[in-house]
Amino acid sequence: MSGLAGRSLFVTGGNTGIGLAAALEFAAAGANVAVYARRADRNEEARAEVEKLGVECLTFAGDVTDEAAMAAAVEATVRRWGGLHYAFNNAGVSQAGAPITQLSHADFDALMDANVRGTFLGMKHQIPAILAAGGGAICNNASASGLVATAHQALYSASKFAVVGMTKAVALELAAQNVRVNAVCPGATTGDMFLRYRREFPELAAKAVGVHPMGRIGLKEEVARAVLFLCRDATFTTGAALEVDGGRTVA
Repeated sequence: MSGLAGRSLFVTGGNTGIGLAAALEFAAAGANVAVYARRADRNEEARAEVEKLGVECLTFAGDVTDEAAMAAAVEATVRRWGGLHYAFNNAGVSQAGAPITQLSHADFDALMDANVRGTFLGMKHQIPAILAAGGGAICNNASASGLVATAHQALYSASKFAVVGMTKAVALELAAQNVRVNAVCPGATTGDMFLRYRREFPELAAKAVGVHPMGRIGLKEEVARAVLFLCRDATFTTGAALEVDGGRTVA
């Protein structure tokens, strides 16, 4: 398929893990990249990695639950490059493995704010910019746990089921307006989220690896290539929730 020279990507959680891997995939295809991330200390390193590929990179420090910061970052991206064509709403948090009776109201708020509210606010401000540019595509990072339930992950599963549902609803809203909206649904992956989970809950992480029929966890680059495919290549696909999970959700 064609390169992305002259196009731009806005990616949340874009300075580490799957987000950075996606930023690099799009940059290698020629797109300029705007990175929005909570960890400001990683932004300069991410910018340098992206710009090594011959494109421009903007970085913004902000939480995905901060609507004013999100809106300002999207506006600055459009102002710098004259438009926005693609977005990857990747930022999110994981849940400690525990039965629902041991979870707190604060746990609920943390998962829903980062994973659901963050995706909502991203799309709310990205969509007008993409429409103004003549169309494009959005990919939301859901999870295999947003397609099949996982014991001791009630809040995480609920948040990712919500991301899948929101993706499908918005895809219908925009289908006739040249904006496609899809989700990628990774299994356990070598992104920062799973690596933190493995450090904190090694036994549960080992079990998570075992549910993948391919016998391994995914690479963040494999998920990033799926995001690029959904945004650039899958031109007759919208409302999809693409499994990138080593066969976990097949059965």
